[in-house]
Amino acid sequence: MSDNLHAFQHSGADARLDKIIVEHLSPRLMCSRSQVERWIEDGSVSVDGKVIKKPAFKVGDGSRIEVRVSPESASHLKPLEFSLEVLWEDQHLLVLNKPSGISMHPGAGNDTHTIANAVVHHVGKKQLAVGEADRPGIVHRLDKDTTGVVVVAKSTPVHAALSRQFAERTVGRSYQALVYSTPRAVRTIQASDQGEVTAPIGRHPTNRKMMAIVEHGRPATTEWRVLERFPHGTLVECTLKTGRTHQIRVHMNSIGSPVIGDRVYGDFSNLPKPLRVAADAFGRQALHAATLSFTHPITKERLAFSAPLPSDLEELVRVFRERE
Repeated sequence: MSDNLHAFQHSGADARLDKIIVEHLSPRLMCSRSQVERWIEDGSVSVDGKVIKKPAFKVGDGSRIEVRVSPESASHLKPLEFSLEVLWEDQHLLVLNKPSGISMHPGAGNDTHTIANAVVHHVGKKQLAVGEADRPGIVHRLDKDTTGVVVVAKSTPVHAALSRQFAERTVGRSYQALVYSTPRAVRTIQASDQGEVTAPIGRHPTNRKMMAIVEHGRPATTEWRVLERFPHGTLVECTLKTGRTHQIRVHMNSIGSPVIGDRVYGDFSNLPKPLRVAADAFGRQALHAATLSFTHPITKERLAFSAPLPSDLEELVRVFRERE
């Protein structure tokens, strides 16, 4: 058998193809669920001799599964000379404090100015072969304009192990956000010092660029607690129990307190004009990934990192704090 062809027989109850492959191959290949999904969608997986491109395909007892894994190759991305703020680094991974205004990986016509490109420059192409040539090392994502702590893997086994921690929700992460409130209106954020939003999130039914709370969306839970109150805003800490796209932005908007500066989901027409001007000048959503903790895949040490609010967000908070 070729080193790149992995074949085995499924025994047991009917189950999803992607789940079966992860269970069989992960101990040897350290593959993540997302990697397996890509192998399936790329036509690299067959069941009883027939190529299957649906990760959710149900596999019956006794079926033979073949998975052809392409050899790893170094990223084709163009290195970007960019000043990364490295919070911690070893031979296996690095932890960054991401600035605003830069995407995590190529997409939507931008294939040069991303964190992934900067990581290729920082680490070197030959040292960064992690199975995904278009987004090498990227384990999780922050929105382009969201700042804060992110972890990047330097090898496929480390990438897969970290991805599993995110999927199994053993990673700790918290965000700080400046959200909308008013002096007199009774909103959830004003009625309590902490709370939880549990509501499924999926693509907006009419605007595919937006996310929304939809009946058949993916389960999502955000815990929040008040850090400081201002007359027209509240600084909150949000802890993710799941990791859906735009989760905090959608959930906080759903309880009447959108993230200040969020032009996609928020309505801030009732903010006093000086605060609207300040938020417009800020130019993005006031959201920051403040902390991240995980277990090092190799040393098994529990690591925890934090990053302070960036200076422009500190200034926006000050403006809201001093407004009567």
